[in-house]
Amino acid sequence: MKKLLLSLTICCAAYTAQAQDLIQNIPANSSAVVTIKGSNVTELFSIKEFENSKIGKEMLRELTRESDGDLTSLTDLGIDFNANAYYFLQAEKGVFSNYFAIPLRSKSGFDSLIKKNNSSTEKIKTDGDITYLQDNYDGITVAWNDSMLVVVISEDTNEDDDYGYYNYSDAVEVEEVVEAAADAVEEAVEVVEVEEVEEAEETIEVVEVEEVEIEETVIESTEDAAYSNEDYYQKREERYKREREEREAKRIAKTQKIKVLNLQKAKAFIHGDHSSNNILRNKSYVASLGKQNFEAHAWAGDFMNLYQELVLTRGFTNTFGMYNVEELYRNSSVSSTLDFTKTSAVLNIDYTMSDAMAKHAKAMYDGKMNKDFFKYFNEDKMLGYMSVNASTEGLLTEYPKLMKSMFANSSNNEMATLVPLGADVLSIFLDEEAIGELVRGDMLFVVNDIAKKQVTYTTYDYDEDYNRIPIEKTKEEVVPDFIFMATSNGESIFNKLMAIAIKENEMTVDNGIYKFNTPRSVPVNVYAMHNKGVLFFGTSKDQLLAIRNGSFKGGVSSEHKKNISKNTSAAYVNGKNIISQIPVNELPREFKRKINFLTSNTEDLLITTGKLKGNKSSSQVILNTPEEGHKNGLAYFINFIDAFVD
Repeated sequence: MKKLLLSLTICCAAYTAQAQDLIQNIPANSSAVVTIKGSNVTELFSIKEFENSKIGKEMLRELTRESDGDLTSLTDLGIDFNANAYYFLQAEKGVFSNYFAIPLRSKSGFDSLIKKNNSSTEKIKTDGDITYLQDNYDGITVAWNDSMLVVVISEDTNEDDDYGYYNYSDAVEVEEVVEAAADAVEEAVEVVEVEEVEEAEETIEVVEVEEVEIEETVIESTEDAAYSNEDYYQKREERYKREREEREAKRIAKTQKIKVLNLQKAKAFIHGDHSSNNILRNKSYVASLGKQNFEAHAWAGDFMNLYQELVLTRGFTNTFGMYNVEELYRNSSVSSTLDFTKTSAVLNIDYTMSDAMAKHAKAMYDGKMNKDFFKYFNEDKMLGYMSVNASTEGLLTEYPKLMKSMFANSSNNEMATLVPLGADVLSIFLDEEAIGELVRGDMLFVVNDIAKKQVTYTTYDYDEDYNRIPIEKTKEEVVPDFIFMATSNGESIFNKLMAIAIKENEMTVDNGIYKFNTPRSVPVNVYAMHNKGVLFFGTSKDQLLAIRNGSFKGGVSSEHKKNISKNTSAAYVNGKNIISQIPVNELPREFKRKINFLTSNTEDLLITTGKLKGNKSSSQVILNTPEEGHKNGLAYFINFIDAFVD
């Protein structure tokens, strides 16, 4: 039943936007909010279309079975699929409460489902217009009325769960009892030895009497030790039983407290107790909404509040007090939106940082991409690229400052003294400007191809005399063809380093192209050169020679130039070209259909992180989707799941 409720909550949340908007009931001090705009979702992919998908059919089968045939469609649940659904988190005084809120058209369908599945541990109760049930183990509360349903799951971090059953003092106690028994026997034996020596000159009769007494002493001591052991184990088992009962009583008391708390929170939400001070009065949240042309939106604000609730309430103040967290993360927040278009799925992520962190980040990523890079690769032949547009000088300058600010006013006096001192010493010894000339900070890595290559390797066998015999074999491996570029004005230093490597037999040189002497087991050769202010590493000697000779013909579209130049980082994957490299005929039959789907339905992926604007860093993930066979990006994902679900 729990699994079905969770599945329905997630599914229905994904299909719900605007009648009575439940956002008015979400408190302004919420730490995180997730919104699903159902009307936008159902416009892209209807409930009927979803029910005809594999995952939808499986959900309907489960729904029909759980309701004994009373419910045969998702619409029978009474969910209002044209109203916003929400998840939000509240963190107050060490208590973390997770809410899932779904609007209803009618509660009759949900009533029917719950009553069909009611058990002894989940009793349905009614309080006015609110119906609810609570789990007796963890206090999860599900409450609903005619217009909404809310699930509340809380955790009180102020009360630690004690599930330990082993008391380490037991081992010490057992050892003490065993040692005591051993000592008793040993003392008895020593008495025997001493008395035998002292009475050595007495009569045989007296000696025999003494021996009998000694034997009795040993037996009595051993019996006393055994009795002591039995008594100890009995007391230990009684203590274990008592501790288990105490733990269970604590768990029940804690669960009862959580049940009361969850029910109060559920009722407060349904009754709209927070409507006068709801999340729409939170400036950070409202600023993150933008034009609201999305299917899903997520926001997490006030990192410091979450930090204080999650860390400080758990008693980590001594550990984390050494870091100046508040200075670095004050007023920080993150938000994201998910939008499906006819030909793509777009994820936007915005991170708003503190003034102090923004100051460091701007200097670190104040780079300028070398436009000459675009001359050295061909868009038509590439499988993908990754670029970084940073400032080495800025990184080396700001990192010590960042470390100093992290430990300023630290509660650990030693760290507060040593870390800033170390940062200052580092700044003195580093020549940031000179190192920045050596490697400026703008870099580009391009994968041109993925090819099969025969690799020779050595294995071993044994002759009749068990002598190991080396045997050379070959195998086929898939290796990348890549080129890496970085702006550098340190050609003289590069040449000196290469000269040392050649002397140590680590490299060879030919026409200004240096080759790493890699083991035969490494399936790819790697070359290096420094040419016209650019440091190159690559797998194709011919490409590097062509670049050196000025005969290489590059070709890159303005779109890729913009993505690489205007962002602090960019990553691009030509999915269609990569998938085409997979040897489908060599795969097992059960995989061929799935790979064929990918071959026909995979487009490119682009991930970018823009330069800071004010205190905001914006990232974007764009997955392009094929138009043929998929009416939009959401339909593509549903079809993708269908293709891979057996």
